[in-house]
This record gives sequence, C-alpha cells and structure tokens, in this order.
Amino acid sequence: MGGQTDEVPKQPARISATLFLERQIPIDYNVLIERVGGVLGISATIGDDPRPDAPIVLPADGDLIIGMQMDFPYPVSLQGPAQFAYWWPNALSDLTRHKAHLMVSCPWSKHSRMDAHMRHLVLMRELVEQLPVVGVLWGSSLVQTDIFKGEFANATNGEFPFSLWILIQFSRQPNGNILISTLGMRDFERMEIETESSLPLDQTVDLIRKFGSYLVTSGAVVRDGDTFGLSETQKIRVRHTRSF
Repeated sequence: MGGQTDEVPKQPARISATLFLERQIPIDYNVLIERVGGVLGISATIGDDPRPDAPIVLPADGDLIIGMQMDFPYPVSLQGPAQFAYWWPNALSDLTRHKAHLMVSCPWSKHSRMDAHMRHLVLMRELVEQLPVVGVLWGSSLVQTDIFKGEFANATNGEFPFSLWILIQFSRQPNGNILISTLGMRDFERMEIETESSLPLDQTVDLIRKFGSYLVTSGAVVRDGDTFGLSETQKIRVRHTRSF
C-alpha cells in the first residue's frame, strides 16, 4: 500500500524592486540597521564593505534580503513601464541620468503579502535615502524618487501606495473609450482589474486606484455582478471572466 504524502506548502514569491542610480556608492549598513533594523528584524551586526558593488546578504526575520548593485544601466528596455508612468511623463529622458542600478529582493515569508510589501517598502525607502536614486521600478510600476517618497509617507499614514506596486495600463479605443487594466494585483492574491471606460483618463485612473486599493486592503470578496463606484456616474460593474 502506498503511503499518503503531505503536500509541501507553497513558498511566497520574493518581492523585488530596482533602484536606478546616478552612480555607485557603498551602502552604510550600520545606519540602515540603526534606522530600520528593528522594524525589519535585522539583528546581525554587519561591518560596512567599502566596495559599492558588494552583494547585499542580510538576515531579516527568518529570511534573507539579497541584492546587488551593478555599475551599468538597467539592461532591459523601460519603454513599457515608462509608457504608463502616469505621474512621470519624462521618465525615459530622466532615466538617461542613471549609470548604475540596484536590485533587492526578499520573500518576507512569515507575513501576509500586504505586510511583506510594507516591509520591503521600508527597506527600499531607507536605500532611497542613502543612494542617489533617479527612480524606482517595483514589478511593472515605475515612479520617480519624489513620488516614491510621497507615497511612502502616505503609506505610513495608512493609505495604500497603489502607484508604487500596481501598474495601470491604458489605451484609447476607436470609439473614444479608454481600455484600462492593472498589473500587480496578483501579487496580493487578487484578480487583475480590466475595464473599458467612457470617463476621462484621470477619472478612470482614480477610480481604478480606489477600487484596487479597496480590494487589497479590505479583503472583501467582490462577487460577479457587484458594483463599485465613487458616485452614480463613476461606477464599475464587476464581471469575473478570462482576461482579454
């Protein structure tokens, strides 16, 4: 007779973000640990490495923060993320200033996906404070440094930093409507949002941001046929269907 095999629990995916740097400089780990080590569960005493390209390997709350600072521009085209960087219309031209980049990841496996993102946000905010950062790529979402800092400040006041973690893609249809969809909701174990809207782009983006934030932060189950809106003229009717 065959024995029963227990399924191995699926490990959460690593949360990754990339900083685009004007130049390489070393990270001050003593300052990092002093400022955010307690929050992130970094208890090790680590001596500073004078090499700016020294790999990051930090034990944090039972996991490892892993990163690498590389002395060359980001090798993948940023045309796609920049196209939908709603708050950063000059993204591609501004990013020509970056000569190096830093990629940092950690699973934060003991925490919910929301708490894991918040912890990674605290870490990345500290690195933004130390390094000459032009912009941040988180998943598919690309933002400039000042927006990143502002969204972090909002997050510490209880707001959901939607634009840091979730990309809103949009295109104009032949009938004048806006076809809009998200990338990043799945990282919070939620379905992506896709809709066609006759509202102006800024109102549509605002509605999607608020609806997506509600889904992630409330944990609410939105049923097929439910509606969500900011007013009678700004409503989404939900349909559970295969992505277009």
